[in-house]
Amino acid sequence: MTVPNDETVMNRRRTIAIFLVSFVMLFAEIALIRWLSTEARIFAYVNNLVLLSCFLGIGLGCYFSKRKILIWVTAIALASLVLMIKLPLVFQIQGRELHIFRDVPLLLSAFTDSLIWQEASSGYTFHMTVLGMISTLVIFFAVLVVFVPLGQLLGRLLDDHRNTVVAYSINVAASLVGIWCFGAFSLIYSPPWVWFAVIVLLLLTLSVFDSDRSRLNYISILALAATVVFMALFPSDGRDSIRTVWSPYQKLELHSMVYRGQAFDRGYMVTVNNTGYMSLMDLSDRFVSENPTFFSDSKRRLSQYDIPYRFKKDAERVLILGAGAGNDASGALRNNVAAVDAVEIDPGIHQIGLDYHPEKPYSDPRVNVIIDDARSFLKRSQQKYDVISFGLLDAHTHSSAYNNTRIDHYVYTLESFREARERLQDDGVLTVAFDAQRRWIRQRLHDLLQKSFGFPPLVFTYPPGRYGWGGSVFVIGKDSTVVSNALKEDPQLARFTTNFKAYLTSVDSDGSRIKLTDDDWPYLYLEKPGIPNMHLCIMLVLSILFVIAKKVVMGKGRRLDLHFFFLGAAFLLLEFQNISKSALLFGSTWMVNSFIFTGILILILLANLFVSVFRVSNLKLVYLFLGLSCLIVYVLPLSLFNFLGYWEKALAVSVILNLPIFFGGIIFIESFKRAPFKDIAFGSNLLGAAVGGILESVSFVVGINALLLLVIVFYALSFFTRKRSAAMA
Repeated sequence: MTVPNDETVMNRRRTIAIFLVSFVMLFAEIALIRWLSTEARIFAYVNNLVLLSCFLGIGLGCYFSKRKILIWVTAIALASLVLMIKLPLVFQIQGRELHIFRDVPLLLSAFTDSLIWQEASSGYTFHMTVLGMISTLVIFFAVLVVFVPLGQLLGRLLDDHRNTVVAYSINVAASLVGIWCFGAFSLIYSPPWVWFAVIVLLLLTLSVFDSDRSRLNYISILALAATVVFMALFPSDGRDSIRTVWSPYQKLELHSMVYRGQAFDRGYMVTVNNTGYMSLMDLSDRFVSENPTFFSDSKRRLSQYDIPYRFKKDAERVLILGAGAGNDASGALRNNVAAVDAVEIDPGIHQIGLDYHPEKPYSDPRVNVIIDDARSFLKRSQQKYDVISFGLLDAHTHSSAYNNTRIDHYVYTLESFREARERLQDDGVLTVAFDAQRRWIRQRLHDLLQKSFGFPPLVFTYPPGRYGWGGSVFVIGKDSTVVSNALKEDPQLARFTTNFKAYLTSVDSDGSRIKLTDDDWPYLYLEKPGIPNMHLCIMLVLSILFVIAKKVVMGKGRRLDLHFFFLGAAFLLLEFQNISKSALLFGSTWMVNSFIFTGILILILLANLFVSVFRVSNLKLVYLFLGLSCLIVYVLPLSLFNFLGYWEKALAVSVILNLPIFFGGIIFIESFKRAPFKDIAFGSNLLGAAVGGILESVSFVVGINALLLLVIVFYALSFFTRKRSAAMA
């Protein structure tokens, strides 16, 4: 029996520590992205800003791994973040009460070239936008500080480990476990205090590997534990709610519906991420007739939920995309529809509807509920429908922590409406209900439908009031005569739509035509191609701060490894490509995203295995395969995969889209093996990834697929700087 020597024992200890710190970082990263995008709502619209902060923190930590590691700083920074968000730090701005860190960042939405739902910025001045920027940056740097000590520990462990490939593989494997561990918590709808409690336990375990064993570590972790208890005791910040649900996508709160100071006997309001979202209303004939104060009898059966069936009175089979808590399904049942397919992506919203909707539509056997992404269902379904109704899919969350596409983006594209048209019966009707808070959004939806069907839709807007909601409804038939015939046969419907008809023009105020969204440029909430002013402000300020930091901080340390820096930038942009394209093919559900991340990490592990088994002596050949695989992904249309079955498509997409990641992984690990300073190499890689996160916004200008050209440029730069990296020894 061989007795392990001290160095072998130490290396095993390093291996365990690498797994633990990598797991902590990934778990904390996802937890902070989910939590902050909910409670500080600006981060739901610049979602990768939190990810960027995490990468910068880890990268800087690795870069300065030789300095003293202070684990207690992570605990104090986390506790500070919780208190910043949860404490009632409010003040008045123009007669409106705003929370410094939850609401003030929304002042960035003063720009009109993009849309944030129910923004807090109408009528605000420039200095208020600056205030919003400052508040956002405070949160950004607090997140960054959380990850610096963890990055220091990881960098030091990687640098000291005897086997580079094993060390990095452990890092990747721990990240994989972290993704699915957090996924398990999402599956059971756990609230944020549970996530932070897990982080407390992990930090407590991690402190064992701190050589200083500082008492301050334990005191700070205890302080963080106290803030977690505070989160658990006050989950809704004092707001009255009947029920709070943390679904895998967002925070849902159920409230009693109040109308002009009076509560409905049967009605609720659901808020999403602390802002109004949807109602659960009883619009049955009995309840409407019993409450004439609230409902005008002359408008009965003319709500946005009933209106599709005034245009198609004999509808038997209906598809509802974005079924929500059940209002649209109730409208179909009130109009005697025989079969309803109700598609809703968020199981939490469906459960609230099942438990609380006054008309109980989801308990009716005629309603078939499908928990899925709307676009994904459209691609798979072969059923023909009399009515297809696009419900209120206006998203308050992104499809992934790694991109800037919202979960509803691929629903409102030219290709999506064309797919919906194919699912209609010859005399079928399609309706779209949308709260178009910008003129150009309403015009865009009109033009998308016109181009998809070949003739313009009928568009009318419900006036705000007792029975109105202020949003627009678009109605179009598969045949151009369907809508006109319905108006001739129903005088009340004709009067109603004529009174509120919207008159639109496809030409914008500057004389240009309004840009239509497609699967490559799906940004419904941007006025035109270009980086939104809100993003530009953030990018400009961060760039200035990075330059200052490089001169003040990095100037005193060691040089940035440009080879690994460019590899990191290329990889994150490539990962964004995979996530966006896979979401288009398979849906933007959280489970799909988890599988996408799993596939990427497994390919990285396979690249590590390849390097361990085979001797890679010529990286030029690998770079050649990498470039060719990027070009294949660039020119290959995703529509080619649609003829395949689900699992065949999943296999083909996994292989083809991920080929560049495999070759890039081989280049990274082979270079990492040869790197003289593993901490600097890994830190530079993460800093490059942060830059890649910033440059993801270029897709707002050129589209998603064109980013692959930028990926190729970055990989080319990494090729030409590889010798400089080797010379750093």
